[in-house]
Amino acid sequence: MFEKIENIEGALVYHGNMHNRIYFTDADNIDLNVFVPKIKALAKQRNYEKILGRAQESAKGLLQSNGFKVEAKIPGLYNGKTDGYFLADFVSEKRHVNDEKSLKTIESVKTIALAANKPQTDAHFSIPANTTIRKLDSDDFPLLEELHKKAYKYHPNQIKDAAYFSRLQQLNHSFYGLFENNELLVSTILDIHENESNMEIVDFVTHPDYRGQNLSYFLVQDIKEQMKATGCKTVYAMVRATSYGLNITFSKHGFIFAGTLTNNCMVRNTMESMNVWYFKNE
Repeated sequence: MFEKIENIEGALVYHGNMHNRIYFTDADNIDLNVFVPKIKALAKQRNYEKILGRAQESAKGLLQSNGFKVEAKIPGLYNGKTDGYFLADFVSEKRHVNDEKSLKTIESVKTIALAANKPQTDAHFSIPANTTIRKLDSDDFPLLEELHKKAYKYHPNQIKDAAYFSRLQQLNHSFYGLFENNELLVSTILDIHENESNMEIVDFVTHPDYRGQNLSYFLVQDIKEQMKATGCKTVYAMVRATSYGLNITFSKHGFIFAGTLTNNCMVRNTMESMNVWYFKNE
């Protein structure tokens, strides 16, 4: 499986050698004094280099006292009222270091993306002819897997498969695809937290023949419309900090920059920092 997903002391924990990292959520109504030592022990046992957590304001102090540092903040992430934080503990100090070239690129991407920011009332662009967007179900998982195989042809260890999609579906994830003439060109996964009135755009995967055409723009546009219809108050995404295209796309859609997660995950064969962007349904 792409990543192991398990419940530890009531928190949802994702971990594996792929990203050499632990990521936990749903840790707001648990005993952190019990949970934190357990995930630190897990990191040591598996030689993971980073632990990342998403938590409310009430958990921030205890996590910080245990070596975690705030990397991003989303105001009102929880039900539009309580701030949310992404906090990281770098088990390996080298995981926190970026070379000068990467730092310059990350800063350049951020500067250009912020300059492209548009108000939330930005005009709605019509989807290209012969192109449709629809929700995917389990019958579409083979299509999703095939798209991943094409996108990660030379990096097979990063291919998410139908079994992994089924596991995510059990955890209240939804799947959407952009099709042209019935061929799946772009997919995205939404991690929906109904009890928190927020959702995360987990990833975008684009057919290699259609990269650079900014088709993800229309999926983001569609997600914003769904957000309004369902009453979701906040949607957020983690985007490669060196990717001009996606960072500009989110900024153009009125998303707000929340911070950068340093060396957060492996994308193809490179350890990437991720920018966090969020949009609020006012």
